[in-house]
Amino acid sequence: MNIIIVGGGVVGSFLAGIFMEKNKVTLIEKEPDRAAVLQGKMPGLRLVVEDGCEPWVLEYGGIREADLMLAVTGDDEDNLVVSYLSKFEYDVPKVIARVNNPLNSWLFNPSWGVDVGVSSPDIIAKIGEEEITLGEVVTLIKLQSSDIALVEITVPQDCPVLDTALAEVELPPETLLVTVVRGDSMMIPRADTTLKPGDKVMAITNVNNRERLNRLLGHGAF
Repeated sequence: MNIIIVGGGVVGSFLAGIFMEKNKVTLIEKEPDRAAVLQGKMPGLRLVVEDGCEPWVLEYGGIREADLMLAVTGDDEDNLVVSYLSKFEYDVPKVIARVNNPLNSWLFNPSWGVDVGVSSPDIIAKIGEEEITLGEVVTLIKLQSSDIALVEITVPQDCPVLDTALAEVELPPETLLVTVVRGDSMMIPRADTTLKPGDKVMAITNVNNRERLNRLLGHGAF
């Protein structure tokens, strides 16, 4: 999959690190100093040091072949401009944009080219609305017009696959483990990664897999 990320801050660089292992990723960052740091940390990353709001920059970055645009700068106006151009000028199939100010959330909709607007306060509010218990899958974000969602589960003591390498765990179809948070550290799951009680696991999955994930990563029974 061809992915373009506009914004090389904490969010953009983290996403690049996740996706670049199995996808073609181009990161556009306009600040030279920040770009230099990123290039040192991720030498295999294709980096464009220009303003991603400029159409010629997007074209140089390969937007005409892009399958996914992630507009994740720290400026909502920039993210909307990038989203609008990506969807309506270049027909990018999926556009996901970061919402920095929750008061601007109403703007991040299909009329601005945004398929999914991601706001941290909205995610926190969504978690707060659900009855969250240890070992229960919580839906954080559901992609519009799709059955795909980003979910989180906190691994309980009686999880059936504790200390089992993830390569040996039979996940439900259409499921990808994105990250595991353990204490103050965050890791990208690998084949030899094992889960521990209290780990917070984030996964992209079909919403119909919720019960199977509960049985697999949660308490193992209802």
